[in-house]
This record gives sequence, C-alpha cells and structure tokens, in this order.
Amino acid sequence: MQYALTGQANILSLPVVAKASGAGITSGTVNFYLIAKDGTNAGKWYRGSDTSWQVAESIAGAATHRSDGHWYLSLPSAVWTRDVRYRLYAKESGDLHIPVGEDTIGKLSDTDVILKAWCAGIWRTKSGETAVYELLDADDGTTVILEMELSETTPQRTITVKV
Repeated sequence: MQYALTGQANILSLPVVAKASGAGITSGTVNFYLIAKDGTNAGKWYRGSDTSWQVAESIAGAATHRSDGHWYLSLPSAVWTRDVRYRLYAKESGDLHIPVGEDTIGKLSDTDVILKAWCAGIWRTKSGETAVYELLDADDGTTVILEMELSETTPQRTITVKV
C-alpha cells in the first residue's frame, strides 16, 4: 500500500519485471495507470495529458526509471482526495512485463491533520497530569494529535506532536 498526501504532488513507484527473464526492466517506456476505486471518480482512470478522469483506461503518465527495474512518476496534487482508494499499475509498452500494481490511498498530510485539530479538535487534560493537555483528532475525537505542557518558567508552553 502506498499513501498519497492530499494537497501536494506525490511520487509513486513500482518495480517492473520482464516476463522472459524475471529481471527488472531498465529501459524502454513504462506507463503508469491510476484508477479510482471509490469517491467521486470511482471506476475512472486519471489521464495525465489533460488532468482529467476518464471512463476508458487512460495513461496517468510515462514513468522514469530509477534503478534496477524501479520506476516512478509524480502525480499532481489535484489527483488526490482524502480517504479515496486508488489502484496504481504499470505496463511496459511492448507487453514484456509481468503485471504489477499496488493500492494507494489519499490521506491528509500531518500538517493538515494538526491544523484541523487545532481549529476544530477537542482539548482535554492528560490523564494523571495537571499541566499537560492533549489535542484530539477533530474527526474521531480519540486520537491524540499533540500534547501541550504548560510551565510557569521558560518555555511557558512545550508542544509535542504525536502523529
């Protein structure tokens, strides 16, 4: 499983292996495909050439070889939606590859989670403490996003991020 952070471009990678030898494919053209498994574009493929979602299979982009059969592609921030599941797969243009794919899920970046919690989360006193407060996730109300410890001396506030 790969994770794509919402609000930013993400680099995804897959290993591509030759049918004939089992060795990594290191040259030629390898295209990546991305289909949304749920969400607004469920059942549609992302087409990188015009940044649209299509009903028919479409190429997200031509990948770049990094090393030993490992290929990667950067997909723009507009592709990713929080909690949407995607299937990423690769095809070598001459059909010399063993099929390969991996699920990917869109998730909020840690910064987005912290900002959302700061604005809409729930503060509580940490169990067994008097000067330590916990900020809970705004969505589930139980996950501790950060702790804030207050002090009468410098620093008056110490924040520890927990996500």
